[in-house]
Amino acid sequence: MQTRSHFTPRRYQKNGLPFVLRRGSPWRQAGWTLLETLVALGVASFFLLALYGFYRFNLQTLSAETARLSVRESSRLALDFLVRELRMAGARPVRDGACDGFERLLLAEAQAISLQYDFRGNRSGMPPDGCPDDPSERVRYTYDAQAQMLRRATGRGGAQPFIGNIPADGFLLSYFDRDGAQLLPPLDPAERAAVFLIDLVIRTARPHPDPQVDEPVTARLGSAIFLSNPPN
Repeated sequence: MQTRSHFTPRRYQKNGLPFVLRRGSPWRQAGWTLLETLVALGVASFFLLALYGFYRFNLQTLSAETARLSVRESSRLALDFLVRELRMAGARPVRDGACDGFERLLLAEAQAISLQYDFRGNRSGMPPDGCPDDPSERVRYTYDAQAQMLRRATGRGGAQPFIGNIPADGFLLSYFDRDGAQLLPPLDPAERAAVFLIDLVIRTARPHPDPQVDEPVTARLGSAIFLSNPPN
């Protein structure tokens, strides 16, 4: 019995070469030349670069918008809290008490303000007693130029960070009397008692998320605060 050896059909081999390598073979004609390969790679690289540029542009735009919203939201929260507290200056539910007519503003400067009001007794849980004798009833806001930060303190406690990223002109207070005349700080006791309106401006600035952009992301908010608690 003869064994069948491995063989290659004639239609796959001629002159010692496989059929796919013969001149005129459809398989050989379907191959790419080096020039065609380089052109295809160049076109593909162009589209990849265009796609990356589009992605990078949208990523930078999204990052800048996110930073802008973050700056504006933090500024708005700080402004709302500060406005509510300033409106409380001089508040005293108890009348004709030992401290009736106490000073609303203890300090009034361009970048610092101290106020007091009565909303409880001399410790937590007690009803108002007419005197700002609890440490939490005396509040002070000061601007720290070195840290570019607005700080808040109560009583004799240390000033704590309130909002940061505030440039040198980012926190400004202007004072006006009932007739609309501006009172130039620092105010003396008589001028502090005459304050009817406080114009407050808060501006925050953070570096742009794109290092190639020198202009920072900023937010500027302001509010006019009427002091509705006269000292007398």
